[in-house]
Amino acid sequence: LDAIGGFGSVEEVRDFLRGELNRQLEFHRQRQIRQQITGILTASANWDLPPDLLRRQSRRELDRAILEMRSNKFSDDQIRSYVNQMRENILESTSKALKEHFILERIAEQEKVEAEPQDYDDEIRLIADQSDESPPRVRARLEKRGQMDTLRNQIIERKVIGLITAAAQLTDTPYEPPVVTDFAVDLSLCEAG
Repeated sequence: LDAIGGFGSVEEVRDFLRGELNRQLEFHRQRQIRQQITGILTASANWDLPPDLLRRQSRRELDRAILEMRSNKFSDDQIRSYVNQMRENILESTSKALKEHFILERIAEQEKVEAEPQDYDDEIRLIADQSDESPPRVRARLEKRGQMDTLRNQIIERKVIGLITAAAQLTDTPYEPPVVTDFAVDLSLCEAG
């Protein structure tokens, strides 16, 4: 037990695993809710987006997804696996994500939803906890990489989805985990190195 993580008893291992599984289940539940809400909101969003915008934003969308998964304490392997899946259809998913973003931003403006300093602190603390870094170090890294705007968008969008969810009638359905047929790799196949 000590060798696999410093656990003192089998019950500690069970508690840890139960906590991890519940955290991942909550992440998938929130993701499913978001997908259903944004699916409804974007159903009639049939406008075309400029190709240059789609290419630029595809990288930002990957960054946003990585930040969200890090703040939900997913492992680096799980994150790489998800990013590999996203790369397969990145332009299509970026177009959808941009339309979602524009619609959610408009709702945020109408409802006066803002990202408060405490929201940033909370998100940065979650990322720091997952990566075993200090919050100031995580903040500095995000600022250096220009990802604070991505973090802001994540906070705003989550708050708007929360507003919509609070006003909606939700029906619980059993969770069916996705079938994972790939594995994580650090580099894309076409990357030179």
